[in-house]
Amino acid sequence: MTTEAPMAHPGRVIRDRYELRSQLGRGGMGTVWLAMDRTLGRLVALKEISLTPYGERVEVQRARALREARSLARIRHPAIAEIYDVFEEDGSPWIVMVYVEGGSLDDLMRRRPLPEPEIAAVGRDVLAGLTAAHAAHVLHRDVKPANILVGRDGNVVLVDFGIAHIAGESGLTSHSIMLGTTEFMAPERIDGRAVGPAADLWSLGITFFCALEGYSPFRRESPYATVYAVCNDDLPPPRRRGPLYDVIAGLLRKDPALRMGAAELDRRLAAIAAPRRPEPPVERPRSRPPQPPQTPPGLHGSSLHSAAAALAAMAPGAAGQALDAMAGDPSRAAGVLALLPADQAGRVVGHMTAGGAAALLRQLPASRGASILADVADRVAADILNALGATPAAVRLVEAMTTRRARRVLEYVPPAVTAALLRATTDGRADRLLAGLSPAVRAQIAIAD
Repeated sequence: MTTEAPMAHPGRVIRDRYELRSQLGRGGMGTVWLAMDRTLGRLVALKEISLTPYGERVEVQRARALREARSLARIRHPAIAEIYDVFEEDGSPWIVMVYVEGGSLDDLMRRRPLPEPEIAAVGRDVLAGLTAAHAAHVLHRDVKPANILVGRDGNVVLVDFGIAHIAGESGLTSHSIMLGTTEFMAPERIDGRAVGPAADLWSLGITFFCALEGYSPFRRESPYATVYAVCNDDLPPPRRRGPLYDVIAGLLRKDPALRMGAAELDRRLAAIAAPRRPEPPVERPRSRPPQPPQTPPGLHGSSLHSAAAALAAMAPGAAGQALDAMAGDPSRAAGVLALLPADQAGRVVGHMTAGGAAALLRQLPASRGASILADVADRVAADILNALGATPAAVRLVEAMTTRRARRVLEYVPPAVTAALLRATTDGRADRLLAGLSPAVRAQIAIAD
């Protein structure tokens, strides 16, 4: 006689440590719970792996759960969900992961249309995570909007490595079972051909299409029709034509050898995600000498406090443009910025050009600059550090950041600049910072160094 494992429910405590709070999501592979780690006093995501008596053997399902944990443990990158622990409770595997407060890209797409720059910015983060995974010889194999989490702080995390493939390890899937979401699968996966990183880039391309156009391009009424469409149908024409659709077309080539690569993809996405600078005015004949550029209305007050009050009343995008326009007087602009609360200052800096933000941060104490950057997305903070270059100001900013934050930002800084910054630090953390970067970035830094 067998005893069934107790059902998971809010309030249940797993392993005398993790108190289940609420259900975050549910899928074919299991259920993800928000839980409180009573030992460390922090919220975590707790994934309960569903073991079913039909289909694959239970031993295979357990082995796949362990593979997911190993896949995540091999990759150190801000855009890959960090794993804390894996264990069995009442016969079911559980994986303890970092909790990302926010929602999935799928949730975001359902709430509102997404502009191209926002899709491209999310895509760059996912691409950086995939690049780190591929450098660790791990293929995700299920990239889709539901598996991309977008935090309230702007951080993007790729989750659900349940069907990931680790190079050099034998497969766990029966030949009669195809795991994953068919409409996001690359043609070579469906055809049973050799699969490499290009298959994950195909899935990322489908994800871009869904976010841009609002529907899945190859989804059909039946699984068979969907499989046929993926392998044979042309990409539908765009309703929102633009540079992002051109990127999608480059990713969704049926032949993986002709597909756009990661380096070119990152370059294209960076150009789309970059804030557009206002076009310079057309020069016209003047009857008098040109006047110097004026500070935007409301910021030209005699008092820094009045200028800060005017800035605080603006939307972050307009405030960022206003501070960029004050580039001719960076000390005054920095003084205005310093009067804002750090979180509000961070939102404003996040809408400035990297060069403009760097000019202001040079004027501020490193501790204040780091507190402002704490509310700026990792990739944007990295662009600002890159604009500062390997200068004492940049070194002091890195030293003022927490180790975790510095690692996340340096992951996106050009390797040559990161190498120079780490050489110049004097706080004794250079080795720890370097060790926390992804293997791919460490290898690039070694070459640059």
